[in-house]
Amino acid sequence: MMTEGLPPAKKLLVFLSYANEDKRKVRGLYKRLVTDGFDPWLDEERLLPGQDWDLEIKKALRASDAILLCFSQLSVSKEGYIQREYKRAMRYQEEKPEGTIFVIPVRLDECEIPYSYRGLHYVDYPESYDRLVAALNVRAGKEKSEKAAPAPQKKPGKRAATPKKPAGSSSGDDGGPTYNFNGPVQIMGKFVGRDDYNTYYGNQTTNINSPNEFAAALQVVQAQIAVLQQQADLTAAQRQEVQNAGEQVAEAVQEAGQPEPDGEHIQDTLQGAKQTMDSLAGSIGSAVGLGTTLASLIAMAMKFFGG
Repeated sequence: MMTEGLPPAKKLLVFLSYANEDKRKVRGLYKRLVTDGFDPWLDEERLLPGQDWDLEIKKALRASDAILLCFSQLSVSKEGYIQREYKRAMRYQEEKPEGTIFVIPVRLDECEIPYSYRGLHYVDYPESYDRLVAALNVRAGKEKSEKAAPAPQKKPGKRAATPKKPAGSSSGDDGGPTYNFNGPVQIMGKFVGRDDYNTYYGNQTTNINSPNEFAAALQVVQAQIAVLQQQADLTAAQRQEVQNAGEQVAEAVQEAGQPEPDGEHIQDTLQGAKQTMDSLAGSIGSAVGLGTTLASLIAMAMKFFGG
Protein backbone atom coordinates (compact mmCIF):
# COMPACT_ATOMS: atom_id res chain seq x y z
CA MET A 1 0.00 0.00 0.00
CA MET A 2 1.28 3.46 -0.79
CA THR A 3 0.14 7.02 -0.27
CA GLU A 4 0.63 9.69 -2.92
CA GLY A 5 2.08 12.79 -1.24
CA LEU A 6 2.00 16.42 -2.32
CA PRO A 7 4.48 19.30 -1.93
CA PRO A 8 4.19 20.47 1.73
CA ALA A 9 3.93 24.15 0.75
CA LYS A 10 0.85 23.61 -1.39
CA LYS A 11 -2.61 24.07 0.05
CA LEU A 12 -4.72 21.00 -0.61
CA LEU A 13 -7.27 21.71 -3.36
CA VAL A 14 -10.47 20.02 -2.18
CA PHE A 15 -13.44 19.79 -4.57
CA LEU A 16 -16.89 19.86 -2.95
CA SER A 17 -19.45 17.82 -4.89
CA TYR A 18 -23.02 18.22 -3.63
CA ALA A 19 -26.66 18.56 -4.60
CA ASN A 20 -28.07 22.08 -4.70
CA GLU A 21 -30.54 21.21 -1.93
CA ASP A 22 -27.60 20.71 0.46
CA LYS A 23 -25.93 24.03 -0.32
CA ARG A 24 -26.47 25.57 3.11
CA LYS A 25 -24.67 22.83 4.99
CA VAL A 26 -21.91 22.59 2.37
CA ARG A 27 -21.26 26.34 2.72
CA GLY A 28 -20.52 25.71 6.39
CA LEU A 29 -18.13 22.90 5.47
CA TYR A 30 -16.44 25.17 2.91
CA LYS A 31 -15.81 27.89 5.49
CA ARG A 32 -14.39 25.46 8.03
CA LEU A 33 -12.00 24.02 5.46
CA VAL A 34 -10.79 27.53 4.55
CA THR A 35 -10.25 28.35 8.23
CA ASP A 36 -8.32 25.13 8.74
CA GLY A 37 -5.82 25.79 5.98
CA PHE A 38 -7.24 23.97 2.95
CA ASP A 39 -8.21 25.32 -0.46
CA PRO A 40 -11.79 24.10 -1.04
CA TRP A 41 -13.39 24.46 -4.49
CA LEU A 42 -17.06 25.47 -4.25
CA ASP A 43 -18.86 26.35 -7.46
CA GLU A 44 -20.61 29.48 -6.16
CA GLU A 45 -17.27 30.83 -4.92
CA ARG A 46 -15.11 29.93 -7.94
CA LEU A 47 -17.29 30.23 -11.04
CA LEU A 48 -17.24 33.64 -12.74
CA PRO A 49 -20.03 35.19 -14.83
CA GLY A 50 -19.79 34.05 -18.43
CA GLN A 51 -17.75 30.92 -17.74
CA ASP A 52 -18.84 27.54 -19.11
CA TRP A 53 -19.76 26.06 -15.73
CA ASP A 54 -19.75 22.45 -16.93
CA LEU A 55 -16.26 22.82 -18.40
CA GLU A 56 -14.92 24.58 -15.30
CA ILE A 57 -16.32 21.90 -13.00
CA LYS A 58 -14.71 19.16 -15.07
CA LYS A 59 -11.38 21.00 -14.99
CA ALA A 60 -11.63 21.50 -11.23
CA LEU A 61 -12.44 17.84 -10.64
CA ARG A 62 -9.40 16.82 -12.66
CA ALA A 63 -7.09 19.30 -10.92
CA SER A 64 -8.25 18.62 -7.36
CA ASP A 65 -6.07 16.89 -4.79
CA ALA A 66 -9.12 15.44 -3.04
CA ILE A 67 -12.84 15.24 -3.78
CA LEU A 68 -15.56 15.24 -1.13
CA LEU A 69 -18.76 13.55 -2.33
CA CYS A 70 -21.43 15.05 -0.09
CA PHE A 71 -24.36 12.64 0.27
CA SER A 72 -27.77 13.27 1.80
CA GLN A 73 -31.18 11.64 1.64
CA LEU A 74 -32.03 14.11 -1.10
CA SER A 75 -28.88 13.78 -3.19
CA VAL A 76 -28.70 9.97 -3.27
CA SER A 77 -32.11 9.79 -4.92
CA LYS A 78 -31.75 12.82 -7.18
CA GLU A 79 -31.38 12.29 -10.92
CA GLY A 80 -29.31 14.40 -13.28
CA TYR A 81 -25.98 16.21 -13.22
CA ILE A 82 -25.02 15.38 -9.63
CA GLN A 83 -24.95 11.67 -10.42
CA ARG A 84 -22.61 12.26 -13.38
CA GLU A 85 -20.37 14.33 -11.13
CA TYR A 86 -20.22 11.59 -8.50
CA LYS A 87 -19.37 8.96 -11.14
CA ARG A 88 -16.71 11.16 -12.77
CA ALA A 89 -15.01 11.53 -9.40
CA MET A 90 -14.86 7.75 -9.04
CA ARG A 91 -13.26 7.41 -12.47
CA TYR A 92 -10.49 9.74 -11.32
CA GLN A 93 -10.14 7.69 -8.14
CA GLU A 94 -9.33 4.66 -10.29
CA GLU A 95 -6.35 6.54 -11.76
CA LYS A 96 -4.71 6.98 -8.35
CA PRO A 97 -2.17 4.58 -6.85
CA GLU A 98 -3.59 1.95 -4.52
CA GLY A 99 -4.10 3.29 -1.00
CA THR A 100 -4.34 6.95 -2.03
CA ILE A 101 -6.96 8.97 -0.18
CA PHE A 102 -8.65 10.93 -2.94
CA VAL A 103 -12.45 10.55 -3.03
CA ILE A 104 -14.02 10.82 0.42
CA PRO A 105 -17.76 10.18 0.89
CA VAL A 106 -19.25 12.67 3.36
CA ARG A 107 -22.68 11.99 4.89
CA LEU A 108 -24.64 15.16 5.62
CA ASP A 109 -27.47 13.22 7.28
CA GLU A 110 -28.57 9.65 8.05
CA CYS A 111 -28.61 8.55 4.42
CA GLU A 112 -27.56 5.26 2.83
CA ILE A 113 -24.31 5.56 0.89
CA PRO A 114 -24.96 4.34 -2.68
CA TYR A 115 -23.61 0.86 -3.36
CA SER A 116 -20.98 2.03 -5.88
CA TYR A 117 -19.22 4.10 -3.20
CA ARG A 118 -19.35 1.71 -0.24
CA GLY A 119 -15.81 0.51 -0.84
CA LEU A 120 -14.65 3.87 0.51
CA HIS A 121 -14.97 4.58 4.21
CA TYR A 122 -17.29 7.56 4.73
CA VAL A 123 -17.29 10.31 7.35
CA ASP A 124 -20.26 12.07 8.97
CA TYR A 125 -20.36 15.87 8.88
CA PRO A 126 -20.34 17.81 11.13
CA GLU A 127 -20.05 15.16 13.87
CA SER A 128 -16.71 13.72 12.68
CA TYR A 129 -15.18 16.77 11.03
CA ASP A 130 -11.87 16.16 12.86
CA ARG A 131 -11.55 12.76 11.15
CA LEU A 132 -12.13 14.42 7.78
CA VAL A 133 -9.30 16.86 8.53
CA ALA A 134 -7.07 13.92 9.51
CA ALA A 135 -7.79 12.19 6.18
CA LEU A 136 -7.03 15.36 4.20
CA ASN A 137 -3.76 15.76 6.08
CA VAL A 138 -2.77 12.24 5.10
CA ARG A 139 -3.59 13.09 1.50
CA ALA A 140 -1.44 16.21 1.76
CA GLY A 141 1.47 14.16 3.07
CA LYS A 142 2.13 16.72 5.78
CA GLU A 143 4.30 16.06 8.79
CA LYS A 144 2.64 16.21 12.17
CA SER A 145 4.06 19.68 12.93
CA GLU A 146 2.62 21.10 9.70
CA LYS A 147 -0.83 19.58 9.82
CA ALA A 148 -3.90 21.66 9.44
CA ALA A 149 -6.26 20.98 12.30
CA PRO A 150 -9.83 21.89 13.11
CA ALA A 151 -10.13 24.83 15.47
CA PRO A 152 -10.02 23.11 18.89
CA GLN A 153 -13.01 23.09 21.18
CA LYS A 154 -12.26 23.81 24.81
CA LYS A 155 -13.20 20.88 27.02
CA PRO A 156 -15.49 21.61 29.96
CA GLY A 157 -13.64 21.97 33.22
CA LYS A 158 -10.25 22.78 31.72
CA ARG A 159 -10.54 26.56 31.94
CA ALA A 160 -10.14 28.18 35.32
CA ALA A 161 -13.40 29.46 36.68
CA THR A 162 -13.81 33.22 36.73
CA PRO A 163 -15.88 34.93 39.38
CA LYS A 164 -19.37 35.90 38.27
CA LYS A 165 -20.20 39.56 38.15
CA PRO A 166 -23.25 40.72 40.08
CA ALA A 167 -26.47 41.32 38.21
CA GLY A 168 -26.41 44.69 36.51
CA SER A 169 -22.73 44.54 35.65
CA SER A 170 -22.45 45.89 32.13
CA SER A 171 -18.95 45.22 30.89
CA GLY A 172 -16.02 42.82 31.09
CA ASP A 173 -12.55 43.56 32.47
CA ASP A 174 -11.40 44.55 29.00
CA GLY A 175 -14.29 46.94 28.48
CA GLY A 176 -16.13 44.46 26.27
CA PRO A 177 -19.56 42.95 26.82
CA THR A 178 -20.53 40.46 29.51
CA TYR A 179 -23.33 38.03 28.63
CA ASN A 180 -25.19 36.11 31.33
CA PHE A 181 -27.49 33.25 30.37
CA ASN A 182 -29.93 32.12 33.04
CA GLY A 183 -33.27 30.34 32.73
CA PRO A 184 -35.08 32.24 30.00
CA VAL A 185 -31.83 33.25 28.36
CA GLN A 186 -30.77 36.84 28.82
CA ILE A 187 -28.06 38.91 27.22
CA MET A 188 -26.95 41.68 29.58
CA GLY A 189 -24.26 44.22 28.98
CA LYS A 190 -23.11 46.93 26.66
CA PHE A 191 -24.51 46.82 23.17
CA VAL A 192 -21.87 47.82 20.66
CA GLY A 193 -22.84 48.98 17.21
CA ARG A 194 -21.01 50.54 14.30
CA ASP A 195 -21.86 52.78 11.41
CA ASP A 196 -19.54 54.30 8.81
CA TYR A 197 -18.19 56.87 11.23
CA ASN A 198 -18.75 55.88 14.83
CA THR A 199 -18.69 53.13 17.39
CA TYR A 200 -21.50 53.66 19.87
CA TYR A 201 -22.51 52.07 23.13
CA GLY A 202 -25.84 51.76 24.87
CA ASN A 203 -27.03 49.58 27.74
CA GLN A 204 -29.35 46.83 26.57
CA THR A 205 -30.92 43.78 28.22
CA THR A 206 -32.63 41.22 26.00
CA ASN A 207 -34.83 38.36 27.18
CA ILE A 208 -34.75 35.70 24.48
CA ASN A 209 -38.22 34.20 24.32
CA SER A 210 -38.87 34.03 20.56
CA PRO A 211 -37.08 33.40 17.26
CA ASN A 212 -37.17 37.16 16.53
CA GLU A 213 -35.44 37.94 19.81
CA PHE A 214 -32.94 35.17 19.09
CA ALA A 215 -32.11 36.82 15.74
CA ALA A 216 -31.68 40.16 17.53
CA ALA A 217 -29.28 38.55 20.01
CA LEU A 218 -27.26 37.16 17.11
CA GLN A 219 -26.98 40.66 15.70
CA VAL A 220 -25.54 41.86 19.01
CA VAL A 221 -22.87 39.16 18.81
CA GLN A 222 -22.24 40.01 15.14
CA ALA A 223 -21.64 43.64 16.11
CA GLN A 224 -19.24 42.60 18.89
CA ILE A 225 -17.22 40.44 16.50
CA ALA A 226 -17.05 43.36 14.04
CA VAL A 227 -15.56 45.53 16.80
CA LEU A 228 -13.15 42.77 17.83
CA GLN A 229 -11.93 42.53 14.23
CA GLN A 230 -10.78 46.17 14.43
CA GLN A 231 -8.69 45.55 17.56
CA ALA A 232 -5.26 47.00 16.85
CA ASP A 233 -3.11 44.25 18.37
CA LEU A 234 -4.52 41.38 16.28
CA THR A 235 -2.19 39.59 13.89
CA ALA A 236 -3.24 39.29 10.25
CA ALA A 237 -4.09 35.61 10.81
CA GLN A 238 -6.19 36.39 13.89
CA ARG A 239 -8.00 39.17 12.06
CA GLN A 240 -8.87 36.73 9.26
CA GLU A 241 -10.16 34.17 11.76
CA VAL A 242 -12.35 36.79 13.44
CA GLN A 243 -13.66 37.87 10.04
CA ASN A 244 -14.58 34.27 9.21
CA ALA A 245 -16.40 33.94 12.54
CA GLY A 246 -18.31 37.15 11.83
CA GLU A 247 -19.37 35.83 8.43
CA GLN A 248 -20.62 32.63 10.04
CA VAL A 249 -22.70 34.56 12.57
CA ALA A 250 -24.03 36.78 9.75
CA GLU A 251 -25.04 33.62 7.88
CA ALA A 252 -26.87 32.39 10.99
CA VAL A 253 -28.65 35.76 11.29
CA GLN A 254 -29.78 35.50 7.67
CA GLU A 255 -30.99 31.92 8.13
CA ALA A 256 -32.87 32.78 11.33
CA GLY A 257 -34.80 35.40 9.36
CA GLN A 258 -36.05 32.92 6.76
CA PRO A 259 -39.76 31.91 6.75
CA GLU A 260 -38.72 28.32 7.59
CA PRO A 261 -35.27 28.51 9.22
CA ASP A 262 -32.97 25.49 9.03
CA GLY A 263 -32.05 24.93 12.68
CA GLU A 264 -29.25 22.52 11.90
CA HIS A 265 -27.64 25.04 9.55
CA ILE A 266 -27.86 27.77 12.22
CA GLN A 267 -26.23 25.47 14.77
CA ASP A 268 -23.46 24.45 12.34
CA THR A 269 -22.51 28.02 11.46
CA LEU A 270 -22.58 29.17 15.09
CA GLN A 271 -20.49 26.14 16.08
CA GLY A 272 -17.85 27.20 13.57
CA ALA A 273 -17.80 30.72 15.03
CA LYS A 274 -17.60 29.33 18.57
CA GLN A 275 -14.65 27.12 17.68
CA THR A 276 -12.82 30.17 16.34
CA MET A 277 -13.48 32.16 19.53
CA ASP A 278 -12.37 29.22 21.68
CA SER A 279 -9.14 28.90 19.68
CA LEU A 280 -8.42 32.62 20.19
CA ALA A 281 -9.35 32.66 23.87
CA GLY A 282 -5.78 32.12 25.04
CA SER A 283 -4.55 35.34 23.46
CA ILE A 284 -7.65 37.56 23.15
CA GLY A 285 -9.59 38.12 26.35
CA SER A 286 -12.89 39.16 24.80
CA ALA A 287 -12.98 35.95 22.72
CA VAL A 288 -13.67 33.98 25.91
CA GLY A 289 -16.99 35.72 26.55
CA LEU A 290 -17.99 35.53 22.90
CA GLY A 291 -17.33 31.79 22.86
CA THR A 292 -19.51 31.30 25.94
CA THR A 293 -22.27 33.43 24.42
CA LEU A 294 -22.19 31.47 21.18
CA ALA A 295 -22.42 28.18 23.09
CA SER A 296 -25.63 29.37 24.76
CA LEU A 297 -27.04 30.60 21.46
CA ILE A 298 -26.37 27.20 19.89
CA ALA A 299 -28.47 25.62 22.62
CA MET A 300 -31.19 28.22 22.07
CA ALA A 301 -31.17 27.50 18.30
CA MET A 302 -32.09 23.90 19.05
CA LYS A 303 -34.93 25.08 21.28
CA PHE A 304 -36.44 27.44 18.73
CA PHE A 305 -35.65 25.73 15.42
CA GLY A 306 -34.83 22.10 16.22
CA GLY A 307 -31.92 20.29 14.64
